Amino acid sequence: MNLIDLMKEKLEKQLAAYDEKLEAAQAKARAKKAEAEASAAGAELEEQFLTEVNAIKDKMAEGRAYLKELGEVGEDKADEIRSKLARFFD
Repeated sequence: MNLIDLMKEKLEKQLAAYDEKLEAAQAKARAKKAEAEASAAGAELEEQFLTEVNAIKDKMAEGRAYLKELGEVGEDKADEIRSKLARFFD
């Protein structure tokens, strides 16, 4: 083998090693991207659930306030409370 052939062989082996490193780096990048996407989707879902939970808590507090108000008012305020409850149940 002459010097040119030896250099070609060495270069081809080095390129093959770089190709393996490239494939491994690409696979790692794809895995990290998938992990990040899953994490972002999970965070988005968690945010949606938290929003729903807070909305339900607000509705419950509103309902408790109306219940308390019903216990404290007389019949003369029944129509006023009825209209508030109608909006509450919508």
